[in-house]
Amino acid sequence: MARKKKGSPFLSFLEGIGSGLFKVGEKIGGKPGEEEVAERLEKIKEATAAPLRPEFTPEEERAWMRRRSELRRPFSERLTDFLISPFKKPAQRMVGSFTGLERDLYRANMKISPEAFVALILALTLLAGIPILLLASLLLPFPLNLPIGMFGFIFIFMYARNYPRKRALGRFIDINRKLPYVLRHLSTSLNSGVGLPEAIVSVSQADYGALSEEFGRVVHDVKAGMSLEDALARLDERVESLPLRRCVRQIRRTLKTGGDLAKILTSMANETSFELRMKLRDYTQSLNLFALMYMFASSVLPAMLIIAFTVMGRIGAAGLPPQLISMMLIFLLPMLLLFLVLTIKRMEPKL
Repeated sequence: MARKKKGSPFLSFLEGIGSGLFKVGEKIGGKPGEEEVAERLEKIKEATAAPLRPEFTPEEERAWMRRRSELRRPFSERLTDFLISPFKKPAQRMVGSFTGLERDLYRANMKISPEAFVALILALTLLAGIPILLLASLLLPFPLNLPIGMFGFIFIFMYARNYPRKRALGRFIDINRKLPYVLRHLSTSLNSGVGLPEAIVSVSQADYGALSEEFGRVVHDVKAGMSLEDALARLDERVESLPLRRCVRQIRRTLKTGGDLAKILTSMANETSFELRMKLRDYTQSLNLFALMYMFASSVLPAMLIIAFTVMGRIGAAGLPPQLISMMLIFLLPMLLLFLVLTIKRMEPKL
C-alpha cells in the first residue's frame, strides 16, 4: 500500500492565508443588516438637515470679485490708472485746449479717453522733467540750468501731445507697405469663390499689422449692424492713405455698379507696387549726399573744432571757456547728428 505524500510547509502556509482571505471576503461582501441600514440613513438625514454655513458674507464676496477683476487687468493699465489719478481734475479743465485730440486717438486706434490721455501727458511730463532739471543743475551753472530744465519739460510735453499723430502716421506707413499683399489676398480669395465679406474677415485674421486691425474694425462695424459700404466709408475717413482710399472707393463703386472686382484689385496691387518701387529708388539715390554730410559732421567737424580751439589758445586769442567747448562737443554735435538722422528718416517714402 502506497503511503500518502506529505505536502511542503510553504504550500500549507499559502493555503492557510488563502482560506483566511476567503472568510474575510464573505464577511465583507455579505448583505448589511436592517439595523446597519437604518443607522446609515439616519446619518444621511442628519447631514442633509444641518444648515450650511456660508464662507463669505455678500459684502465680502462682492469685494473679492472686485479684487479678482482688478487683478485680471494688465499691469500697464493699472500703472496708468495709478499715475493719472492725481491729474484727472486738471486734465478735465485742459482737455478743451487740445484740438483734434479725440480724432487723433481714434485714428491711432488708442483705446483711451481724451481726459485720461491729457492726465497721462501731465504725469509723464512731471516724472521725466524733474530728473532732467536735476541733471542740468548738477552739470551746468545756475544761469544755464533753468533754460535747459524748462526745455526738457516743454519737449516732453510736446512729444507726448504729438504721440497719437506719430503713431497714426506710423500705422499709415505700415498700411501703405502691406497694401499690395492685402489686395492680392482679396483677389485670390474672390477668384476662389469666396465672397467679399468672408475675404475681409480672412484679411482681418491674417498678419498684416495695422491693415489687419483696420479690417478688423470694419468687421466689427458690420457685426454691430452697419452695412458693408458704410463700414468701408468709415475706413476711408479714418485712414489718411491715398492708395487705400482709391482701393476702398473702387470697392464701393464695384459693389454699387457691379464688375470683376478680383481683376480690378489685382491691377491696383500691381500699380501700388510699381509706385512703391519708384519712390524707393528715388530715396536711395538721395541718400548719397546725406551720407557725406553725416560723415563730415561725425568725423571731420569734431577734429576741426579741437584744432581751432587749440590754435586760438596758443596764439593768445580770446578763446571760449572750457565748459562751453565741452558742452559743444558733448551736446551740440550729437544733436546735429540726430537732426541728420531724423531728416533721413523723414525722407523715407510714405507712398
